[in-house]
Amino acid sequence: MATADRSIAATITRLKDPENVASSPRQYMELCDKISSCMTRLFQFPKNGGNPFLFALTGPKPHFLVRKLHGQDIKTAATDGKNFYWNPEFLESMSPQEIQTVMSHESYHVLFFHCSKDRAAGKKPHEWNIAVDYIVNGVIEHDHEKSGRSASFKLWGGAIGSPISFDDYIAWIAGKIDDLPEHGCFADPTMHGRSPESIYGDIIQAQLSSPRRCKENAGGCGALSIDPKTGVSVIDQPWDADACQKCGAKPNQGTGPGSLDSHVPTDLTKDEVMGEMMKAAEQAAATGRGTAPAEVEAALAELKAPQLRPSDIIRQAFFRKAIDTGNKNDWKRLRRRQLAMTPRQFLPRKHEHLPKWVVCLDTSGSMSDKDIANGLKEMQAVPQNSEGWVIPCDAVPYWDQKTLVRNSSDLKRTKVVGRGGTVFDQFFAELPEKIGRDLDIVVIISDGDCGTIPMNLHPRCDVLWIITNKRDFKPTFGRVVQLSPSRA
Repeated sequence: MATADRSIAATITRLKDPENVASSPRQYMELCDKISSCMTRLFQFPKNGGNPFLFALTGPKPHFLVRKLHGQDIKTAATDGKNFYWNPEFLESMSPQEIQTVMSHESYHVLFFHCSKDRAAGKKPHEWNIAVDYIVNGVIEHDHEKSGRSASFKLWGGAIGSPISFDDYIAWIAGKIDDLPEHGCFADPTMHGRSPESIYGDIIQAQLSSPRRCKENAGGCGALSIDPKTGVSVIDQPWDADACQKCGAKPNQGTGPGSLDSHVPTDLTKDEVMGEMMKAAEQAAATGRGTAPAEVEAALAELKAPQLRPSDIIRQAFFRKAIDTGNKNDWKRLRRRQLAMTPRQFLPRKHEHLPKWVVCLDTSGSMSDKDIANGLKEMQAVPQNSEGWVIPCDAVPYWDQKTLVRNSSDLKRTKVVGRGGTVFDQFFAELPEKIGRDLDIVVIISDGDCGTIPMNLHPRCDVLWIITNKRDFKPTFGRVVQLSPSRA
């Protein structure tokens, strides 16, 4: 009868239990009701605690009860972007509101590509999981307040755990705090707007000088497994054979509180993820019940109105000149093979084109080192079979400090001189004499605080302005690409 009950339930509920991990048919039905209740709540107005965007994103996806997934223990919850996976005991311990928070947490990991192998490559898994948890929980909390759901329920506590601020976590690493909540989650609203890479970097930097660190110079493994007061490992013996014999930590074993969920990789492509995101946002807007979080809206705005990257515009300029030049015959260079005609005749070769470009790099005092690096990195994608020069410029161009660039590695030799005011008139006036007129494109990397350039200084080629901040910049001539400001 139990098997029959499971079979009937599986046909009418969105929660499946193919491996029969639920302890009983009754528990399974109760868990089915929890997922259904959560979905009903999600469809409500935000002021009533709902989240129509999350409903549209997660509602069509199957949910499964599991304890293991591809050999990995699932102690709480996980998603691969196609399905949601729940540990039955963890799901049983949560209220519908807490389930909603966990579903948001899981979904944002996928939407922000936190679990992609490329993004996590080379990073310590435990620390990376903490960094991305701070990001998604910051987004959840920001949207929770902005949408008005905060009046309906609290995000943290209960089965999810008490929030651990980033300052407290760093203080624990430094040995200034003895303990963190055993049942906690990495949530801190001040982390909103940070990148996970920057948070991860701060964590690793704090670990290097941590008194909890199992010192490598003494044959240790670098894990935070040492009691800072006693100098003894906090891991009970006996230790496994593959563990560090100084502290007992296994490879990639983290210490302290763990992540809220199990981070499993997804095989969804970026186009698939962005497509799902757009569809969910459109459905939420169509109901008139709410919108997507600000971070999702920003990604969708770029998707709906895509902007060419600077490298795309530069390539277009190169290709246009190459096509025009390639269609012309070079009668000074004949093909080696003659035509099968008498008398002998040869066809001319086509002209070959070596793209040439110039970068005017704003090195005035208003340009930070990050702005300069943020702009120059856009030139990394310039084709190798080209030739260019980078000229630093503030109130005057520094022609004697120009850098010849024939491949991306040459950009590292760029000289940053000046740091005064910003005037580009002299650069454009002297460009034909100093570099020449046979150019495909002139690129200006600046923050836009450079005044107005007279139209008669327009060079005889394309001009691209790469603006390193969100300044509303309208040049006299040329195209403009706005870069997102470099994050902390």
